[in-house]
Amino acid sequence: MWKLLFSDNTLWGLLNFRGGVIRHFIKEGYRIILVAPQDSMADLTLIPNEVKYIPVKLNRTGTNPFSDFQYYKVLRQIYKREKPDYIFHYTIKPNIYGTLAAHGLGICSSAMIPGLGHVYTEKSIGNMIARIMYKFAMRYPQKVLVLNKVNYDILVHRKVVAPEKLLWLKGGEGVDLSKYKSTPPPRNKRPVFLMIARLLYEKGYAEYIEAAKVLKEQAEFRVMGPIDSHPTAVKRETIDNDVANGIIRYIEFSLDVVSQIEAADCVVLPSFYGEGLSRVLMEGLAMARSIIASDIPGCRETVQSGINGYLCAPKDAQSLIEVCKKFIALSPEQRKRMGIESRILAEKQFDEQLVIKQYQRILKDYFGT
Repeated sequence: MWKLLFSDNTLWGLLNFRGGVIRHFIKEGYRIILVAPQDSMADLTLIPNEVKYIPVKLNRTGTNPFSDFQYYKVLRQIYKREKPDYIFHYTIKPNIYGTLAAHGLGICSSAMIPGLGHVYTEKSIGNMIARIMYKFAMRYPQKVLVLNKVNYDILVHRKVVAPEKLLWLKGGEGVDLSKYKSTPPPRNKRPVFLMIARLLYEKGYAEYIEAAKVLKEQAEFRVMGPIDSHPTAVKRETIDNDVANGIIRYIEFSLDVVSQIEAADCVVLPSFYGEGLSRVLMEGLAMARSIIASDIPGCRETVQSGINGYLCAPKDAQSLIEVCKKFIALSPEQRKRMGIESRILAEKQFDEQLVIKQYQRILKDYFGT
């Protein structure tokens, strides 16, 4: 049977975002290899027994060309040794270096660009080099997958990817509706807002804190997520101070996202980062929770304003405060109705099974079966 290789910048990303796709192809009889750094968030026990996992070293936020070249050489060695029939790459460094390694060995591949991030929105020498390398490397995949229309248009307009190679996954990477089930709203005395994200300022942490300061007597504001090594990461000291001052409740990151969403009334993401399509917002939809999110690509797709939640302006704490006030003013029945609308949207647009069908089409075009 055919051998598929999945390469990402974190093992957690593969298991969390692509786990359903991987399990599907295991059931179909494919041999599966995972290639990614072993990060602290990943639970190795979640790797299926049928899967071969190969850890690699990668500084995902570093700009050292020697380090990146070493990563390229390691990927090439792995691909040459394992001889996969097809490779799926995810995130910028695997997309660039993995694609080039695969192309040099005559192995067909696809690249998924979850979000363009700062590469196409901020001017810097590092981002300029990344854009040049992206444009060079993206000539070689059989397909390039994107998660929202804005990213699709940017890649076409800048002639980074030929339109015939682009595949827009309109439901993002989808969510497992059997795992993230519709649940009744909690019986909280005060509404509970929950922000789940890597703790970066660009995810809207500062704006969320400002909203919590103003509204902490009327609602509870919770934050869940890992403290990141990214240059824009929120420092642990800052989080501890916000907790000590009674502004937020901080929940250490764990794989048990379901119970945290279950205990919340509304999932919030005031990001101004270049999102692909927010996974946590899709999970909130699937579990019948109202959504508050920034009006940016990758977030706005999950909100039908006034129906299943509200949109706020990015980088605007006052806008976030106003929509949180609107949610607080809703009756329990109105919140429940919003949650039902969220689940309906999840079933219609964000079912993981729709994404699996796209993967199947890619491989059918390649293998011809």
